[in-house]
Amino acid sequence: MAGSAKAARRAALCEIHLDFGDWGDIYRCRQSENETAGSWRFLRMNVMGLVQLTQATAGVRGGAGEYFYTLGLQRYAAKRQLNNAEDLETLLRGVLLAAIGPADGVASGVAFRAARAGDLRDIEETCRTMSSDRLPPEMRWASVHMGRRLWQQSRAWPWAAAVHEQLDGLIPEEAAHHAVVFGALVSETTSSEVRAIAVYLFNMVRALVETAVRVVPLPELVGQRALEAVQPTISVMAGQLASRGPREIVAVAIR
Repeated sequence: MAGSAKAARRAALCEIHLDFGDWGDIYRCRQSENETAGSWRFLRMNVMGLVQLTQATAGVRGGAGEYFYTLGLQRYAAKRQLNNAEDLETLLRGVLLAAIGPADGVASGVAFRAARAGDLRDIEETCRTMSSDRLPPEMRWASVHMGRRLWQQSRAWPWAAAVHEQLDGLIPEEAAHHAVVFGALVSETTSSEVRAIAVYLFNMVRALVETAVRVVPLPELVGQRALEAVQPTISVMAGQLASRGPREIVAVAIR
């Protein structure tokens, strides 16, 4: 009886490991009764960090909801060109390929690597590049507006204290771009750059979907279907954008 209880306990631990392992090996689960409770606290702290980060960047006010307006996507709604999941999927994929991926996706990956490796020169160069004319003016404005808000909000998160100690002097308020801030913060919740970029892209697209559902308006099921349809694109793109540098950041205006 004791043996089967122990086996059940081990199975439960392994299930937790599988559930959270996809976010990277930074998540540690106790694999035996001998490990300390501290490992559980470490696990919860980082899972909570990821939850806080994704919640803070979700929705109309938190994330790419602002991009819906600054990139001019509301024009498609006004022209009644967003009528179903296929229309929304086409628009989302276009925004990913033209703007959010090659600009924000690359920047989030650079910031992730820099924060983990302590090579902070890339952070400064990325902030400068994101503030340059490589991005449309409206996108630059929205990026800084969202990033500044997230950077300030994250000061209240204990798990983000080390990131602020490392980067507070390097991310000026006028160049606190959302992707840079997110990339630095998410480095505390996963050890994989590809996963970090994928989380960023998914969160931004999800916020665009939520905004479209509200503004057009569209049924929530339409938004869910469009979001599911672009997930393979996000996965492939995250792998392609990993390891790119600040000089490869670029975006084009959505017309």
